[in-house]
Amino acid sequence: MPEFKTSPGTRDILAPHSARWRAFQQVFASTVEAAGYNYIIPPMFEDLDIFLRLGEATEVVTKEMYDFHDKGGRHVALRPEQTASVCRAFVEHRPTTPWKVWYAGPNFRYEKPQQGRYRQFDQVGVEALGADDPLLDAEVIALASKFYTDLGLQKVHLSLNTLGDAGDREKYSQRLLEYFSSNEKDLTADSRATLARNPLRVLDSKREPDQQVIAGAPAIRDSISATANEHFEAVLMALDALNISYEINNRLVRGLDYYNLSVFEWITDALGAQGTIAGGGRYDPLIERMGGKPAPACGWAMGM
Repeated sequence: MPEFKTSPGTRDILAPHSARWRAFQQVFASTVEAAGYNYIIPPMFEDLDIFLRLGEATEVVTKEMYDFHDKGGRHVALRPEQTASVCRAFVEHRPTTPWKVWYAGPNFRYEKPQQGRYRQFDQVGVEALGADDPLLDAEVIALASKFYTDLGLQKVHLSLNTLGDAGDREKYSQRLLEYFSSNEKDLTADSRATLARNPLRVLDSKREPDQQVIAGAPAIRDSISATANEHFEAVLMALDALNISYEINNRLVRGLDYYNLSVFEWITDALGAQGTIAGGGRYDPLIERMGGKPAPACGWAMGM
C-alpha cells in the first residue's frame, strides 16, 4: 500500500496549534466586528478572468495561479487572494456603501515552499468599499493596530507610502524605467525580466544584488499630484491623532498592481527573513476592472 502524505506546500494543523488558530480568528472577528465589519465567505474558486484583473505583470498571475478547466469547460482558478473576490461580490450584489467586510480562510499559490510560505495558506483581512475619505485608510490601519494589541503582539511596526493616483503612477513608472535601464547591468536577471514588464515591481525585489541599485532610485513622492499628496498627509495626520507610530518607506510598492494612493505593511523582526506579516492599501481602480462603476476601496490582509 502507498504511504500517503500531504502534498508539497500543504500541512496538517494539529492540536495545540489548531486551538491557537481558532483563537486567532475569534480575536480577529471580535475586533473587526466591533468596528462594523461584517463577515463574507467568497468562493474558493472563481472565473480565471477575475484574478487576471490583478495585473498581468503580477507574479501571482504570471507564475503562481492554480488554474484549470473544469468538467464544464470553464477556465477557473483557486483564489490566490480574496480582495478580487470581494470586489467581484461588490459589483455583483451592489450593497449599500460604505460596504465593510472581513474574511478568513485559505488561498492557493503555486510557489516554492519555504519557511513561512505554503501553497495553501490562510489569511484574515478587511475591505472597505465605496468611500474615498483618507480617514478610511487610517481606520483600516487602526483596526490592524487594535488587533495586534488584542493579540498581545508588541514587536511590530508600520511602514507606509503613497503611490499617487493613476497618472502619478504612470509618470513614476517611466522615471523608474529610465533609471533602472541605465543601471540594468547591475540588476539580477530576474529584476531585468521584471523591468520589462513593470518597473515598479523591481522596487519589490528582496534579492541582495539589487539593493544598491534600488537604494538610488527616485522616490515616488517627487512625482505625485497635489491632490494625492493631500490625501497622504491627511492619512498621516489621522495616524498621529490616534498615536499610531509609523515610518515612511519611499520604496514600498506592494506586490499587486491594483494599488493606488496609500500602501502599507506591518513588519516584525521576530520572524527572521519573513518580516512582513500584513499588508494592504487603497485600490480604487480594481472595482472598474471587475466591470463595475468606479468605486474607491481600501483594505489589508494578514497571513496566519
